[in-house]
Amino acid sequence: MSVPLVLVLGVGAVALVAAQGPTSLQRTVVVALINLVLVIGLYVFVGNSGVYSFGHLGFAAIGAYAAGVLVMPAARKAQLLADAPEPIRTLTVAPTVAVLAGGLLAAVVAVVLAVPLSRIDGLSAGLATVSLLISVSVVAANWDSITRGRKGLSAIPSSTTLPTALAWAAVAIVAAWCYQRSSFGKRLRASKDDPVAAASAGISVPLQRGIAFVISAFFTGVGGALFALFLGSVTPDVFYLNYTFLILTMLVIGGADSLTGAVLGATVVSVLSEILRRAEAGDVLGLIQVDPRPGMQNVVLGLLLVVMLLRRPSGITGGREIRLPWAHRRHGVGVASPPADVTSGDAAGAARP
Repeated sequence: MSVPLVLVLGVGAVALVAAQGPTSLQRTVVVALINLVLVIGLYVFVGNSGVYSFGHLGFAAIGAYAAGVLVMPAARKAQLLADAPEPIRTLTVAPTVAVLAGGLLAAVVAVVLAVPLSRIDGLSAGLATVSLLISVSVVAANWDSITRGRKGLSAIPSSTTLPTALAWAAVAIVAAWCYQRSSFGKRLRASKDDPVAAASAGISVPLQRGIAFVISAFFTGVGGALFALFLGSVTPDVFYLNYTFLILTMLVIGGADSLTGAVLGATVVSVLSEILRRAEAGDVLGLIQVDPRPGMQNVVLGLLLVVMLLRRPSGITGGREIRLPWAHRRHGVGVASPPADVTSGDAAGAARP
């Protein structure tokens, strides 16, 4: 458990330092922590299966709308959601319960979708997940009685604070690590490079992908719920292509094959995105005033992503997990080695029925 401990302590240290800064900095760190939850949610499926999903933020939208409706006061829902079913208009729950409910609803939807999606990979899987994202967006834009359509939900009580976001980020890190070290995670990783060989060794590849897909959807839904309870509103356009591109960029730049890469990528890209966002408005770290450059953030992140794919496809971490000095001594090596669960020995062990 040294890897998740170091990652949680590192993220916590950054958050505590930011807590001493101005309110604007604290809000930026809260968004970064929510992004971290979303990236880890995506990593649970992509990092362990090797199948890229471009529609995971559809689950974030499901979690966001579910949590937003559940925490909204009944009096407010009577005004905004007058056509909603009676239980929805009268039920109001605590923010923590709403976040869990958002994650669980996303997981339930994932259970239904996992049956067909877990049996395809490559380009077919990518196109299928894009259709998921589009479908969720279309439903959200037209289900007026629940989502208020294009107008979106507003007047959602804001309850996602820095401690709340940090706690959920820590839970996501520990849960992702426990999953990838479990027998389920090892079986799925064993099938990443050669699904046919894994199936011949007795591994049910669709089943293992389905399990990862559902767990991944839960944490993605939690991230969406946290974001909705932070903004105080949610519309169909929030969790769409732009946000999908940002979350995927975080995962790829950090390294999609390791939990350390997911956390590092989310941290690095969050910092860079904030700098670029300020630069777009003409302010560079409060030191230099330049002409506003709208769109600079997407252009720079896009170029960075292309460079990383060309020069270092495995990301900053190269698919390796962080190692502590005493872990090095225990294993008899002086440098970081690949994660134990992706080496041939563990893969073979996981593949045995």
